[in-house]
Amino acid sequence: MKFILLVVILQVLWEIILEFSNVLYSKKHTDIPDVLKDRISHEHIRQSLSYLSDKAKVKIVSAVVNLFVLLIFILYGFPYLEKLVSSVSNFLILQGLLFFGIYWLITLIVGIPINFYLNFVVEKKYGFNTMTYRTFFGDVLKNALVTVILFVPLISLIVYVISVDNNWWWKVSLIFVVFQSFVLFLYPLVIIPLFNKLTPLEDKELKDKIRKLSTKIKDVYVMDASKRTKKQNAFLTGIGKSKRLVLFDTILEYPKEEILAIVAHELGHYEKRHIPKLLVISSVFYTFIFYITNVVYTYVLNYVDKPYTAFIYAFIFVSHLMFFVMPFINKIQRKFEFEADEYSVEKLKTSKYLTSALKRLMKENLINLNPLPLYKVWYYNHPSVEERIKYCTKIYL
Repeated sequence: MKFILLVVILQVLWEIILEFSNVLYSKKHTDIPDVLKDRISHEHIRQSLSYLSDKAKVKIVSAVVNLFVLLIFILYGFPYLEKLVSSVSNFLILQGLLFFGIYWLITLIVGIPINFYLNFVVEKKYGFNTMTYRTFFGDVLKNALVTVILFVPLISLIVYVISVDNNWWWKVSLIFVVFQSFVLFLYPLVIIPLFNKLTPLEDKELKDKIRKLSTKIKDVYVMDASKRTKKQNAFLTGIGKSKRLVLFDTILEYPKEEILAIVAHELGHYEKRHIPKLLVISSVFYTFIFYITNVVYTYVLNYVDKPYTAFIYAFIFVSHLMFFVMPFINKIQRKFEFEADEYSVEKLKTSKYLTSALKRLMKENLINLNPLPLYKVWYYNHPSVEERIKYCTKIYL
């Protein structure tokens, strides 16, 4: 138990150190990179650093609060919950659902004030937040509903498997991989429409130009992201027949050439098969996590009565330990982003429009120009804008 506490505390401390160090480093390095001088001013740097600092404060408070709650559960909460749910029913699966459900509900409630502050104070301060209170709390309820619908069957199955087989890691891994693929398939068809309206792109000229980039993309959708934020984005999601290319409505104000460059980047992910590759990598990663969790579970089971209690102790330990592996996963994703940029530049036969769009995104979204190199290694699943621009201009001017 002491070793679990040690790993959890060390992980959170490292997270806090990285946030502090990133802010301090960025404030000391305020030079504008040469490739960004045509768009970025010192006023932008001042604002982006202020935004970075305010977000870091929220992340640190959130980390400390979550650590405090987790430590209480590890030391007192989980043993108490185990006794509580055992007194409610003799049915092990129901006990497991109540056990995980109560823990999830408490962490959800604890996180609401932090997310509220982030959106209605920090994001509003910088002109990003467009959510109403009704939308915010509606999202909380919808997220809770989706979580219950999706995870009740998953948790039930996992509790059953770990209760009948002590060497359960490969079975749970298989269940999770199937679940992950199922959710990825459902996401654009069911989950996104619960929160946002997806409508086919109406701009016929733009749609025709996008279709010329790839005949495999039949429909392009616009998401009403502006009801929550003024930030701009585009993404490719789903697998198989559920695959969707989605543009934020906030990005439609960009010049058409820049939109095409962004779309070509997303098509690059499709053509390079990055989504299935990431699914495979994720599946291998989680299989490894569940294997290690199973090893720790066998040890913890000597100190607790119920399999679901041993599972949560083991999983918390391993998931916090895996935080130190994330730089390797992010490195792979950054490689995929470079490949998608390369596809976009080669498809349009110029880097002009993609680099212009990247600069616009950086400016409008107040992205930090000079992050701490170690922070980038740890957290960035995209290369920095400066790195992407330099990479693109090497291919085409």
